[in-house]
Amino acid sequence: MDSHFNDCAAPAPMGLTLKQRACLDAIEAHLARTRTMPCVEDLRLALGFGSKAGVLRLLRQLEERGRIARLPLRARAIRLLYTGECAHCGRSGPTSP
Repeated sequence: MDSHFNDCAAPAPMGLTLKQRACLDAIEAHLARTRTMPCVEDLRLALGFGSKAGVLRLLRQLEERGRIARLPLRARAIRLLYTGECAHCGRSGPTSP
């Protein structure tokens, strides 16, 4: 494991709120598990929200922060935009593993 991750404390918000980070983590986990992007209902269940409105707000905020891209009027149309930052602390990581 890279020593950079040993220097990282608990996940920092890196410009994201804890809920935004949880939403991004849920998207990545769903993609890793199913090889498809989650729908809003999948994210609602994963995040424990009572309605889809909260998920839609988080997706809009993630899009505004440049973490995801979405296609309007398309189901599961989320694309992750990687910035080359450490997911835990927000610092730039090494370019090679």
